[in-house]
Amino acid sequence: MICVALPGLAISSEEGQLIGRGLEGFYRAGRRVLSRCEVRVAGREPLAVQARMISADRARFVGTLRTSPQTGPDPDVIVERNRFADGTERITLHSAATCRPAATAAAAGVLLLTTLAGIRPDVPAGTVTLRPVRSAPLGEIGLMGLRVAGAPFSVRVGRLGLAMVEEAADGLQLGV
Repeated sequence: MICVALPGLAISSEEGQLIGRGLEGFYRAGRRVLSRCEVRVAGREPLAVQARMISADRARFVGTLRTSPQTGPDPDVIVERNRFADGTERITLHSAATCRPAATAAAAGVLLLTTLAGIRPDVPAGTVTLRPVRSAPLGEIGLMGLRVAGAPFSVRVGRLGLAMVEEAADGLQLGV
């Protein structure tokens, strides 16, 4: 699957994982800037169930994962990846888990991302402190749709480890 929005280009297989095989990767101005980008949930790779082009510059990949020991026809976690030609991805985890251990496993990916973004809410004090991990070898991370004290909260951390709050409740105090 090939996403194009010059000078950006993304090439991947229908599984959605970038494992450095062949031409896979993100390209910027004709130069490959990333060849590996693998997503795992609770240490396991999702099973690819759908891949399709949404537009010329965007592809959508859907995978499923069973995290609970109980067998059943439905997956516990659905992993949705939206890949853009500019080198960014939006990864969304949808959990159908009903028991606490499975819910904890399903939330592991979200916990990892919030830790890398350095989000530390203090609801009683009405503050959120942002201390992103600056040494993590990651691209840009966008966390949208979070809730702090019942209000929406979104933050984007650039590849250099600088955080930018995109949405926050009125009166919420931000710290760094």
